[in-house]
Amino acid sequence: MYKANDNIVEREIHGSFFLIDITDNYRGDRCALYEINRTGMFLWKNLSTAKTADELTELLKAAIIDDIDYQIIHSDVIEFLNTLVSKQFILEVD
Repeated sequence: MYKANDNIVEREIHGSFFLIDITDNYRGDRCALYEINRTGMFLWKNLSTAKTADELTELLKAAIIDDIDYQIIHSDVIEFLNTLVSKQFILEVD
């Protein structure tokens, strides 16, 4: 299961979506931003409570109008989750 790290906040800036680690050590009013797309923001908002990759895939499949194969969506969700885990934006929980 995966859950959003409480130290990460999301922001929409000029129509783009960003995740920001509020524990970063900011120097000179600069911080590192990680940009995500609208699909990433949909998944992020659903990680406020712990979810499995399968649960997230089901939620995303239900939200998509087009008929896209479950395996393709699941593969993309796994890739997104792995990226966020590597950046410590989400946590793997039991």
